[in-house]
Amino acid sequence: MKISCNILKSHIKNSDKIDWLNIWDKFSIRTAEVEGVIQVGNDLDRIIVGEVISCEDHPTKPQYHVLKVNDGEGKVDVLCGAPNVRVGLKSAFVQVGGRIGDFVIEAKKIAGVTSYGMLCSGSELGISDDHEGIIELPDNYEVGRNIKDYLAIEDIIVEIDNKSLTNRPDLWGHYGIAREISAITGHELLPLDVYEDEIEGEDLDVVVHNYDYCPRYSAIKINNILNKQTPLNMQIQLFYVGMRSISLLVDLTNYLMIELGQPMHAFDAAGINKIEIGLGEDDTTFTTLDGINRKIDANTLMIKNNNKYFAIAGIMGGLESGINNDTNSIILESANFDAYVIRSASIRLGLRTEASARYEKSLDPNLTIIATKRFIKLLKNVNPEITFASRITDKKAVEFNSPTILLYKSTIKRNLGKELDDDFVVKTLSALSFKVKIMEDYYEVQVPTFRATKDVTIEADLIEELSRMYGYENIEKRPLKVDLTFGVENNEYQAEYNLKQFLALKYGLHEVHSYVWYKTSLLDKLKIKKDNVSVLGRSEDNILRDDLALSLLDVVNTNLKLKEQFSIFELGTTMTDTTNHRKLVILMVDEINNTEQVYLKLKEMVKALFINLKNVTVSFQPGTSFNYYTKVLDVIINHNIVGQVKLFTGDVLSNINRKKIIAVADININLFHEINNQTILYQEISKYPSVTLDYSIIMDHKLKYQNLKDILLSFEDQYLINYELIDKYLMKDVINYTVRFTIGSLNKTLDQVDIDQFKTKFLAHLKLNNLKIVE
Repeated sequence: MKISCNILKSHIKNSDKIDWLNIWDKFSIRTAEVEGVIQVGNDLDRIIVGEVISCEDHPTKPQYHVLKVNDGEGKVDVLCGAPNVRVGLKSAFVQVGGRIGDFVIEAKKIAGVTSYGMLCSGSELGISDDHEGIIELPDNYEVGRNIKDYLAIEDIIVEIDNKSLTNRPDLWGHYGIAREISAITGHELLPLDVYEDEIEGEDLDVVVHNYDYCPRYSAIKINNILNKQTPLNMQIQLFYVGMRSISLLVDLTNYLMIELGQPMHAFDAAGINKIEIGLGEDDTTFTTLDGINRKIDANTLMIKNNNKYFAIAGIMGGLESGINNDTNSIILESANFDAYVIRSASIRLGLRTEASARYEKSLDPNLTIIATKRFIKLLKNVNPEITFASRITDKKAVEFNSPTILLYKSTIKRNLGKELDDDFVVKTLSALSFKVKIMEDYYEVQVPTFRATKDVTIEADLIEELSRMYGYENIEKRPLKVDLTFGVENNEYQAEYNLKQFLALKYGLHEVHSYVWYKTSLLDKLKIKKDNVSVLGRSEDNILRDDLALSLLDVVNTNLKLKEQFSIFELGTTMTDTTNHRKLVILMVDEINNTEQVYLKLKEMVKALFINLKNVTVSFQPGTSFNYYTKVLDVIINHNIVGQVKLFTGDVLSNINRKKIIAVADININLFHEINNQTILYQEISKYPSVTLDYSIIMDHKLKYQNLKDILLSFEDQYLINYELIDKYLMKDVINYTVRFTIGSLNKTLDQVDIDQFKTKFLAHLKLNNLKIVE
């Protein structure tokens, strides 16, 4: 945001005593970050008020005029190509030897005529973007006088970082910046010059349908506006801060916006009878002032005239309601709109304006009347003959009063490390427009309404005000005296971190984070109804998730556009009416032809997770398919279900991608934390060689490997070290499991007799359990 020091000076008493070029370093420390400071207009020299005495066409070059210009000392010949040059016109004249920037004016022969100087456009002077003709000065300007005696061309322009003003709506106007400068320098802030006379008349017909969206709407009808010319100094100030002069009425509303931070709008009063402020209707097209047709929805706040839209509230007016050169009667709008409503509408429409940027910051509702009276004052300065066709109509739900905060002296000392005397506290806060009442142990501080919308709400905010004005650099540096103690170890946090690290490093899984509520559009797509806990005040995406895997399908949907297969996981919370759970969910997405491999890989991953992090072995047993899951396996530890491995059903996959399989591991992390780490037992490694024996065991095809595993676990032998499943072969009615046994001894090398005894004992164990091996 650009700030003109000339505007600031008009609001501060004895402002000429302030070092305007160097005050901004302190402003950056005390208030907001300044990005740049530049001087303008000081590179113009010997530019005076000149008057055209004669004007003749060039005999051979029709685009030129041969002039005689009175420069206050005599008449000089000048060649000029401006289309608006005429006898009697007063304009900015650069004399020979004068300077515009690095360009020095010399007597020069052009098209056979020697020109002794140059008449300038506003663009050439750097005070506007108008280069169509030379600048036209008022008739009462004295010929020969330096143009800087009349026009505030010299200025210091300061650019302030917008991000540092987000929580300070009062600083989105020059008057708020002037208040800060006054407090920093100790100079008095001048009261605003507003129209104070009583305005009589009837109220305008204004209806506010929802005061939550429009807390205050002020308007007045003004007639007999005859002079449409914006004062040159106002045009210059607008240009310096990045705005183009359009017309008096538009310029005044823009000037009030940069001066007070209050957006205003002037509508042509012709045909306006009833003003309504309310939400729009879906699928409505509205043409804004820039000539673009925009699609309005039911969440966009609109302004109507006789049931016809003529402005998007807080953002931009309509094409039909614009001010033109014939306008001599206006409806002046000065309103306060809800920040969220304006922000969301601006984003949806892709239309961000200077007005919407300010409304988004939560403006003071009391500013609407102040800005209206200030507008009337400035307009009356240019048009003394204006009349009022109504009084100031003021629609509001409630009064927005100043809140009071108790600021304890002990709190100041605790935060600043020293006591501040009453005079400093009162003087500092009063300079910032707070009202302070001194009590024995505390101060009663009344917050001005322009700081109370979102900025100063608690005692700590007042401490910040005192700290920044006292000067952070002036706070005494003292080492903190603290007792060194051991921090409390958060075992659950560390366990979850180890779990994430294990999945990411060992298996290359990607961690994701999703919202704690379901995406309504996804549930609709999957045709799944949820009646879980819902969030009040939201019409969509308002159901809290009770199934983390289902919530992650939105992430799957997005990533399937980029990847054919991938694996993700999330550690998150699910909620029901009665309780919350921490869950780990792993999703593996692959081609449907790889279903069996993915399913087995996920089982192995779950087993490895518990073995590596808890040193416990899990088992799996068939679970019951439910809702949108199939092929459910319960994960068992000590006869307790701690999770599940499962697949999404075909109905779900048909709405995601029919060619994919999505396998799910769902682990209850609350139960995971309750499992004690088992001590890892170490066994001495034999110095004698071991022997491996492979047996293919025949089982009924209806039985699972878990059935065989239970039988193997019950077999004991002094030489048995371990065993593992290495292969399986499915035949018509049976399935062959190939198991590799490792046998050995710590005391000797096994001979053939030992090996045969092991084999005989093992085969007898199988026979006892109605099993046999492949011969």
